[in-house]
Amino acid sequence: MRRTAALLALALVAAAPPPPAMTLQGVGPLRIGTGVAELRGRFRGVAGEPYPDPEVDCAYWTTPLYPGLLLMVSGGRVVRIETEDPRYRTPGGARVGMTEAELRARYGARMRVEPHPYMGPEGKYLIVRARREPLGLIVETWDGRARSLRVGYWSKVQLIEGCS
Repeated sequence: MRRTAALLALALVAAAPPPPAMTLQGVGPLRIGTGVAELRGRFRGVAGEPYPDPEVDCAYWTTPLYPGLLLMVSGGRVVRIETEDPRYRTPGGARVGMTEAELRARYGARMRVEPHPYMGPEGKYLIVRARREPLGLIVETWDGRARSLRVGYWSKVQLIEGCS
């Protein structure tokens, strides 16, 4: 009985449609710039955790509708979305777990490579900026593999330690 239930659970996960693409503007209906009131109204179970420093207007929110995503909320709006979950992909196919070479091949000259501010030569930032909007994508790599993706307002995507 337990084996049947486990197999059924695996089949359901495998049959689940992939999550929407992670674009510079958001993930599906979860958009950069969405206000807190709309988050609470549209996304069942959304919850936020305030930043430990009350002087900082920033919090991380989650929703069970999009497991594996962290929503940075500041100024009453979603300003950044990030993930370490390989289920989420950009429209170009970038996802956590890919090699730097695979990512650079997908984005070509649009992707700029910079050293990671903390990790030395083992870590890099692979960066894509929007042409006409203040939005961007940073893929953090370590030892040649993507470890996280983050999209949103460029000023917030650049923050190294989350809210600070």
